[in-house]
Amino acid sequence: MQRVVLGDPREWNAAIAHTEGPQLILAGPGTGKTEFLARRVAHLIAEGHSPTSVLALTFSRRAAAELEARIGTLLKRPVAEASASTFHSLAFRMLELDRHRAGAGVPVLLTGPEQVRLVGDLLGEEDPDRWPANLRPLLTSPTFAGEVTDFIMRCQERLIDTERLADLASARSDWRPLPDFIHRYRRRLTDSGKIDYGTLIRHALEVAEAGDRDTHFAHVIVDEYQDTSPAQARLAQLLTGESANLTAAADPNQSIYAFRGADPDNVSRLLPALTAGGREATIYVLGRSLRVPAEILASACRMVEPNGSALGTESEVVAADHAGSVEAYTFDQRSAEAEWIASEVETLRVVEGVPLAHMAVLVRSTRHLLPELSRALDRRQIPHDRPDTRLVDHPAIRLIADVVAAGVAPASSGEGELAVRRLLLGPLLALPLARERELNRRGRISSMPWEQLIREEIPQAAALADLIADPEWATDLPAVDGFWHLWDRLPGLERLVLDPHRPDYRHAWATFARLLDRQAERDPGMSLATYLEAAAAGDFEASPQLRLARHDEDRLVVTTLHQAKGLEFDVVFIADAVEGVFPDSRRARSLLQTHMLGAPTDLTGRQVVAARLREERRLAYTATTRARRRVVWTATTAGIDEGERRPSRFMLAAAGVDSFDDLGPPVAAGDDGTFAPLSLLDAEARLRRLLVDPTSATPRRLAALSLLATSRHWDPASFAGVPESGPDAGLIEGGLRLSPSQADSYHQCPRRYALERRLRALDFDSPYATFGTLVHEVLENTEKTAACQGLSHGDLDSALAELDRVWERYPPFGPAPLDAAWKRRAVQLLEQMYTD
Repeated sequence: MQRVVLGDPREWNAAIAHTEGPQLILAGPGTGKTEFLARRVAHLIAEGHSPTSVLALTFSRRAAAELEARIGTLLKRPVAEASASTFHSLAFRMLELDRHRAGAGVPVLLTGPEQVRLVGDLLGEEDPDRWPANLRPLLTSPTFAGEVTDFIMRCQERLIDTERLADLASARSDWRPLPDFIHRYRRRLTDSGKIDYGTLIRHALEVAEAGDRDTHFAHVIVDEYQDTSPAQARLAQLLTGESANLTAAADPNQSIYAFRGADPDNVSRLLPALTAGGREATIYVLGRSLRVPAEILASACRMVEPNGSALGTESEVVAADHAGSVEAYTFDQRSAEAEWIASEVETLRVVEGVPLAHMAVLVRSTRHLLPELSRALDRRQIPHDRPDTRLVDHPAIRLIADVVAAGVAPASSGEGELAVRRLLLGPLLALPLARERELNRRGRISSMPWEQLIREEIPQAAALADLIADPEWATDLPAVDGFWHLWDRLPGLERLVLDPHRPDYRHAWATFARLLDRQAERDPGMSLATYLEAAAAGDFEASPQLRLARHDEDRLVVTTLHQAKGLEFDVVFIADAVEGVFPDSRRARSLLQTHMLGAPTDLTGRQVVAARLREERRLAYTATTRARRRVVWTATTAGIDEGERRPSRFMLAAAGVDSFDDLGPPVAAGDDGTFAPLSLLDAEARLRRLLVDPTSATPRRLAALSLLATSRHWDPASFAGVPESGPDAGLIEGGLRLSPSQADSYHQCPRRYALERRLRALDFDSPYATFGTLVHEVLENTEKTAACQGLSHGDLDSALAELDRVWERYPPFGPAPLDAAWKRRAVQLLEQMYTD
């Protein structure tokens, strides 16, 4: 077996022209493996090979499009047949061809959440006696449905059929029901005309194993081979037929998808499998990184050093010539970490001229830092990939989801009430907060359902009340029909479509309607409520993401470590790097212990955790090597209600230090005493902090106040926390009549009287003050009526009748018993006044 180390890409020509036999291209980060493969494909076509005889495979549509574009550029002419493909796209084309020959229809390919839903439906129909006692209560659990779905997928990817699974299950009671369940699951797929991704690859393998020449290619080229599952690796080998002209590019240190079935050992097993018949094989090592400088490459290699050598490639890669840096910072609050990252991004863009698109913030989990970071970036008006960019998270779709939830959510859950309150305050009705609180208070006191309350108090929203009262449109109709039912009956949506301040609402609803149309073709039985529930739990793999930003907009990339694979940036922030988050070993803890499929029977729990940790190290290596110039690690070491936290062990390896103390103290928040803002927003924030800083000198604070109040760069009325100006008109129209207490209040301080009694700006009314005002009004109205009737004084009956009329106009004093007690007190007071 020949092993050749290649240096600069100018030295590749001979290797690219050597196209016969099995070849393994070992390529470290930034060494140009995608370029090598594109040049290999272009060379084969230029030498006369039919484009349809050359197959290029990769793992994502983005990577396939990039590879295809490079091939077209190298050929200097469009070649329609010279396309790259994903494994699943190829398998689906093979399925279509096979079904066409058989005269049968093509089944519908299930998305991930649809598959989980189908498994959940089947589990709900199961006889509990078939399952171990500890699993019976979980048969209706969505979480358990997800675990069983994952188990089925891993069996298919590891080429474990039901017979082999039955053998493995003989020693495990929790696996024993699964072989028969998988049989029932596959029958349900067949009966309903559907297929899942695992079955799709298994079908492609069956077609390829049948020896059909139409499924063989003269040359098969696979990128990211370290991410193949055993089933995908076997398919790639079968597609070469007898030629075995398989070129596989891999970096074992970047194998990070074991939780999706990837097996990094496929790389070491590849050439022995293809050379068993005496064929010659070649290993090419791409030895120069064009992206990663020595400082970053050394840091990345320290990450994976405990894993051992990955086919001996680490020492053979020469770093890029330019300089780089690796830094590590800790913070004492998560908000401080987010603010520092946002500030550093702004500095890089404004001071150093680094485009936002050339920077990335990568996190292991989206649940912790991203919401805080997104707010910090928003405050600086930095465009970025938000953590809520799914279509179902868009406000226009959340409005639809709230109408559905208001109708179908159980009354005891509180979810329906929250949905209604969001609708009242949202753009559809836009009630003032005080009015919404008043309605909510009245509903709680009277126990009146929301639909009745809306009909009585908001007549223009009667259609919304009807939709909430009878939600069959959301639960019984197909999802697309339920959406159009709501659209036709809910007034106000057309106003939002035409609102120039919400131009994206039309796009969001149009995209949503198209998705529901396609969903109706796939599963007519899915209702709108079920669709939204599934979409909220996990986005449909086949559903496009709604990106409201222009494609040419410069924006910061904010994403997960896994999603950043294959990308490159000038500066990479690896944020929220704390133990328990990164590394994360939770995926190893599954109820069914899916990771034990295909593993040695004597594998211990400690070995499982160690294998998971090795993959986390590879993930740190992959994230680090996305950077061309600078890598910045950040972590919050303490925080309110966060317990004891410490930086990730990967930060130590990244910085090349031995202990956490060597990382230095947490970065302190605050200014350094100089005034050098990067933007108007930054200038405003610094001036406002200076203004309220009691430790700053008075002249500096007065100067800050003067700038804020008089600068032409901003309007002080637009500052956060400054209320909108009210109408510049008189507070009192016509004659003014005051009660004795009001007159006394006016006499003591007219300004306070105006603020408290007329503008309600200082509304600190107690129930006693409200009660006094109410009784005063009753007495005044009673005596006024008596005077009009020519009487010298009112009587008790008139006063009690007036009390009933006035009482209805005042807000309740609390729950019904408390409100009744206050009224009894008013009656007693009136009786005392009119009978004495």
